[in-house]
Amino acid sequence: MLSRSLSLGKSKYGYYLIILAAALSALIHVISKPMLESSENMIEINPIVMAFLIYFIGGIFFTPLAKKTNSISKFGKKDWTFMGLIGIAEVSALITYFYGVSSATAVNASIFSNSEIIFALVIGMMVFKERLQIRECIPFSMIIIGMMALPIGNDLYQNNFSFGHVVTGDLLIILSGILYAIDITFCKYVGDKFDARRVTQVVSFVCAGMAISLIVIFEIPMDVDISQLPGIFAISILGIGMSTLFFLMALKMIGTVRTVLLYSTTSVFGVIFSGVFLAEAISTIDIISLAMVLGGIFLLRNRLAGKDHEIEDTIISSTKNKKSVKRGKHKSNISITQRLEENVIFQGWIGAG
Repeated sequence: MLSRSLSLGKSKYGYYLIILAAALSALIHVISKPMLESSENMIEINPIVMAFLIYFIGGIFFTPLAKKTNSISKFGKKDWTFMGLIGIAEVSALITYFYGVSSATAVNASIFSNSEIIFALVIGMMVFKERLQIRECIPFSMIIIGMMALPIGNDLYQNNFSFGHVVTGDLLIILSGILYAIDITFCKYVGDKFDARRVTQVVSFVCAGMAISLIVIFEIPMDVDISQLPGIFAISILGIGMSTLFFLMALKMIGTVRTVLLYSTTSVFGVIFSGVFLAEAISTIDIISLAMVLGGIFLLRNRLAGKDHEIEDTIISSTKNKKSVKRGKHKSNISITQRLEENVIFQGWIGAG
């Protein structure tokens, strides 16, 4: 009876943590947008400069957390190669996202925030030469329509079917989703071998190094107002750092399926925060889009609930480096949806958007 009570209490805190992680992650869309736009009261930050500051602060934040994990000396040449590829993909994704959100609305950015799910699934299908099952086609279509067709179609309609700044911003955010999906694919390699905290720390510094290189090469001025620093710290520490930690804690408490499903509510928090803090209009189309995306994600994961413990044991054991997982061994046993679920988890560890 006592153990059951403790288990229920642990699950309750797991739900609190993952909802909090989703809310913190949504802050990225809302806090970054005003700083990337020119206004009379605030200096416009260059997206590359903001990316450098966020990754540099994130690397410092994760350094003490990664102190007791795998030593950097254990990284081989192949590992550093993948770290470099991850860095290129991720810093490109974040910079592209920042350029996109500076033109698009924070509401649309929130709706697009799950785009890497679809692109990671597509990449997984290409790599493993698999096809969607019939039962997966409906939720897949719901996500595509809700996340891309409706928001972009609505913006085109509002702009008389011309590609203005808003539509261009939408497309850039979707492009960042593609880059994040590539990032996720690379992360799978190092994620199976090293602790996520160490990977996040190293990747953060690699991304910061690449961003500062671009700043030097293109002679981009480091124009940042002191009043903007709290927002940048909030994005890096709360939106990325604490959100990632709460995600991992919830993963152990309530399991993979529930964690990933509830983390998808980042879009909901993003839309709500955009309306409350940025006073952006939330249309009926936005609500329908959000409902279709969340409904598709729910249907895509709901059928895995019966295999929750099996998947959870596989993923958590790999993160603790207790055993290695060979991709070839699981090729015929792990479904597309299970691989998708693993990809989203790695996005929660490594991705900033």
